[in-house]
Amino acid sequence: MLISSGLAFGSTTGVHSGGATIATWMALVGAGMGLVMATAASAALVELPEERSGVGSAVMQAINKVGGPFGAAVLGSVLSAAYLSQLDLAGLSAPEVHAVRESVFSGLAVAHRTNSPLLLGSVQAAFTHGLDRALLVSAGVALAGALLAVLFLPRTSAPAKAVERPARTKEEPLVAAR
Repeated sequence: MLISSGLAFGSTTGVHSGGATIATWMALVGAGMGLVMATAASAALVELPEERSGVGSAVMQAINKVGGPFGAAVLGSVLSAAYLSQLDLAGLSAPEVHAVRESVFSGLAVAHRTNSPLLLGSVQAAFTHGLDRALLVSAGVALAGALLAVLFLPRTSAPAKAVERPARTKEEPLVAAR
C-alpha cells in the first residue's frame, strides 16, 4: 500500500513540481520497496520444503530478471502513447514534427533550435503527462499486488522447525572452548 500511495502521489508531478515533492513520493516508494522485497522472498520460500528451496530461489530470480524488462516495456509504451497524445505540433515542418514525436530529447532540441517557448512548454507538459500515466499504471499494479497478498498469503507464519540437539552430558562444558 505504501508503494501504491507513493506512486499515486508521484502521478501528480507537474512541470513545475519541486524537488521536495519528487523526493517525498520517491521516498515513499523506496520505503515500500524495502519493506516488500525481503518479506516477499521470505514468504515465498518459507512455504517450501528445504530440499526444494533451491528451485524456489531460482524461480524468484527468474521472476526478478523478467519483471524489470517487461515492466519497462509496458510502462515505456504507456509513457510514449500519453506523450504523443498531448503534443501540440501546429506550425512545425514535417522533419520537426518527426523529431518531436521521436523522443522528448529531440522535442526539447527542436524547441530550443526554433526558439519556441510554446513548443518547449508542449513537450514538457506532454512528458509529465506521460510520466503521470505511467506512475498511475504502476500504482494500480502495486495496489493489485497488495490485494492479492492480502487474499492469498497465509495469515500466520509457518511453524518453526524444531532443531533436534543431542542432550548435553555432564562431561560437556556449557561453553565451547576456543
